[in-house]
Amino acid sequence: MKAVFLAICISVSAFNAVASEYASDSYVIDQRDPKYQIAIEHLASAAQALRLAQDELKKAEASHPLPGLDLVRMLSQVRPVEETINVVLRPEKKRLRYQELTPDGQFFTTPPRLGD
Repeated sequence: MKAVFLAICISVSAFNAVASEYASDSYVIDQRDPKYQIAIEHLASAAQALRLAQDELKKAEASHPLPGLDLVRMLSQVRPVEETINVVLRPEKKRLRYQELTPDGQFFTTPPRLGD
């Protein structure tokens, strides 16, 4: 009986050690965490703002040549940031797309045929 109790105590302490390591690991992401969800929203807003900024820069260059505006260099500096944001957002968008699947309604609107 003491051996079983000792084994349970050791396993519980080992589980607690692993759980605390898991919780303190910065590479483990809990997608239910409200702070994570807010961070993803901010990243999505940043990606949209970068896209709009690139479009506006191209429109400014197309409308009138501005001296000192090196559009190629500016866009080359923005592109790696946008790619990094997309690396984080792409799996999240995919997860949300599959999480929010809804039937298209055809399952409910077609009347049943007799004999089926």
